[in-house]
Amino acid sequence: MTPDLRTLVERLKAVSHPLRLRTLALLASGELCVCQVAEVLEVPLSSASEALRDLRRAGFVTERREGRWVYVSVVPEAGASSLLKGLIEEAGRLPEAAEDLRRARDIRALEVPVVCSRVQGASSRTRKPALP
Repeated sequence: MTPDLRTLVERLKAVSHPLRLRTLALLASGELCVCQVAEVLEVPLSSASEALRDLRRAGFVTERREGRWVYVSVVPEAGASSLLKGLIEEAGRLPEAAEDLRRARDIRALEVPVVCSRVQGASSRTRKPALP
């Protein structure tokens, strides 16, 4: 397998999971803290972090630190591949993406420390399990 083919396969694998695809569609609306991503998608922080790690490795997502918080976003438009642009467009049409965006508006209205303390303090029994 050529390096280009291997890279493409790895990038496709990165979005071949519902949670990662929803995460990508969510981040197309703008930067969020990792805790905000978990809260919007209603998954444990560890699941959100894992999805973001896979998307970052595929070159779809970037991150930056600000104090205790890690913020994530889709790579800038100038660095985005046609594959990424197409994936965001298709994922954005999903009914789940519309609901995620609605929740994101509500979550963005809250201060990041409030959201993060809620997410980090939530027990696994009260959070919905990650998607398969």
